[in-house]
Amino acid sequence: MLLGRITGRTTTIGFNFIVDGDCAKKFDFIQVLHKEHGYVLCQIVELVRDSDKTIAQCNILGFKDSTGQIKQIRSPFIPGTEVLLAQETFIAQVIKLDSVKDGAYIGLLEGKSIPVYLDLKKLLTKHIAVLAKTGAGKSYTAGVLLEEIMEKEIPLLIIDPHGEYSQMKNPNENEEELKLMAKFNIKPKGFVKKIVEYGNTDINPNLKQLKISNEFSPRELIHLLPAKLTATQKSIIYSALKNLEKVDLKSLISNIEADENQSKYTVINTLTWLMNLSIFSDNPTPLNDMVKPGRCSIINLKGYNPELSEIVVFKILKDLFEMRKKGYVPPFFAVIEEAHNFCPERNFGETKCSAILRTIASEGRKFGLGLAIISQRPARVDNNVLSQCNTQIILKVSNPADIKAIAKSVEGMNKQSEEEMVNLPIGTAMVTGVVDMPLFVNVRIRKSQHGGSTIDMFKELDDKDLSDKRTPYSEETVLPIIPPRIKKKDIKLMSEKPVEKIDTILIPAVMLFCKGKTEFKLLVELVNGEIIINIDTLESVKLPELEKLTPNEIALLRECYKKQEFILEDLSGSELFRVQNYLNMLFSKGYIIKSPNNKFKINEKFALKDLSNYASYEDISMSKISFEERVTAKLSINDIKEHFLKFVKVDAAQECYIVRFRTDGGNGR
Repeated sequence: MLLGRITGRTTTIGFNFIVDGDCAKKFDFIQVLHKEHGYVLCQIVELVRDSDKTIAQCNILGFKDSTGQIKQIRSPFIPGTEVLLAQETFIAQVIKLDSVKDGAYIGLLEGKSIPVYLDLKKLLTKHIAVLAKTGAGKSYTAGVLLEEIMEKEIPLLIIDPHGEYSQMKNPNENEEELKLMAKFNIKPKGFVKKIVEYGNTDINPNLKQLKISNEFSPRELIHLLPAKLTATQKSIIYSALKNLEKVDLKSLISNIEADENQSKYTVINTLTWLMNLSIFSDNPTPLNDMVKPGRCSIINLKGYNPELSEIVVFKILKDLFEMRKKGYVPPFFAVIEEAHNFCPERNFGETKCSAILRTIASEGRKFGLGLAIISQRPARVDNNVLSQCNTQIILKVSNPADIKAIAKSVEGMNKQSEEEMVNLPIGTAMVTGVVDMPLFVNVRIRKSQHGGSTIDMFKELDDKDLSDKRTPYSEETVLPIIPPRIKKKDIKLMSEKPVEKIDTILIPAVMLFCKGKTEFKLLVELVNGEIIINIDTLESVKLPELEKLTPNEIALLRECYKKQEFILEDLSGSELFRVQNYLNMLFSKGYIIKSPNNKFKINEKFALKDLSNYASYEDISMSKISFEERVTAKLSINDIKEHFLKFVKVDAAQECYIVRFRTDGGNGR
């Protein structure tokens, strides 16, 4: 459609044209023929009308070159050139809005039927902010984005200050919204199987009890205390810490009570306050259970006072960040609702979790930890955190301070876009970071139920329990896997007879991150509890079942474990006849054998040598995979972890699957 012709002075960044009739609208995309580059995509940013004519002011977005990159023109358009309304296929081609494979579908380009996708790979490394005034649809839009993230099975951790996220478990039942779903080509869906919610069970018994570790580094401990300590009070704490192998509140208070300095009482009262928060435990909620593929873990802070909320957020995020750096948990996405309360701009104060959020914002991208900042007061959010969010979804904003804060942190924001923030209708978002110019998007309808002023999300996983599957999955599923070195094509080439069918089998396993003389990993399958020492052949060894032994037998077995070969007199203990009885029992049960020179030694069929000898050097990757069968796990990760703790220190455990191939009815092992 012809909209008009270029008039007056032109530059390589913009031009004006006289509009024919009333067919042009603000923010319409237009295409103009350039003498060197063919059609170039442009956008109307303002319309000015007088008694004689209407002038459209336009910005030039660029053209797509032979390499697929968006380039700017280097010579201006010729006055008098025709201006056409851009075709939808041309718009999508130039600014790459239809990347379905790795994209998050958030809605349609305003006034068009072009779907807009955000690149999730970029979000995990460059972070995102969702900003708007109260009631402008901030939480609703965030829910749309998070539904899409869960479609790709990226682990999610949501800090939910008001406990309003539970509604996402239910499908959208809003009659008005159901009528609009066909426009966006979506269907209602609830996510009850995806969500695990942690919090205060006294307020909501349906939550999982939230407990955090009571082990601290000295610096952590000082940081968490509610009052600023004097140098004398700090020295009391550090003196007490010197005598502790394990730093926990109860032991620390006990040590400080023995100090003669009278300043100890203030310190004890402060530590007692911290201990009485009832959130710390010797058996904390396992953090690697919170961060799993396809899982949305909600930290429901309803009922917690602000100081306790800050402590919980600090401790969980700090511990998870350290675990992520070591590879103990998979890459994940952390969502901070009401972010201005957790990482405020320094003019408004400092919280317990300000520093860790600044660290994650600046360093998380290196380790696959994405961050989503959601706030109704952008001006109150730490500018260092906000400026790290390369993608921003902005809805209606009217406060001048908030507009200024957004403009300061967003690249490519021009005066027209700033002015437009005030006029955005409900349901329309300005999205930055996709192309050089902000895009205006008609946000799609939510699949799940909207819970009010907080975010919703997630797509239910395709039956992600560990039951056997005999029929192939029609779609690929993202799982933490350890692939074999031999590929399907190699099997066909090496086979002596034609291979008609190769099934993919998934064997449930756990990677244990252990610490002995050195740090090492152990790969343990969850069917028989055996340590995998060869990923290709699944050769394995098994630890002894200590549950079948008496405490005295276990103690003697550990003593034997330290020696290569020994005789009775080599073992400690004054009553050798008792030691001999226990040794004979271990011998009769097969744990101990006699060597040819009549010395005893540990039976080699049990993995009782230095467990680092069985270290795994495999890496777990989050990959899309289709499979025919997923073997049933007979053992839980906690069972395995508890068993191995009898032999070695286990810092963390990460769920995974060993990939095996089965040909023509053979087994997967």
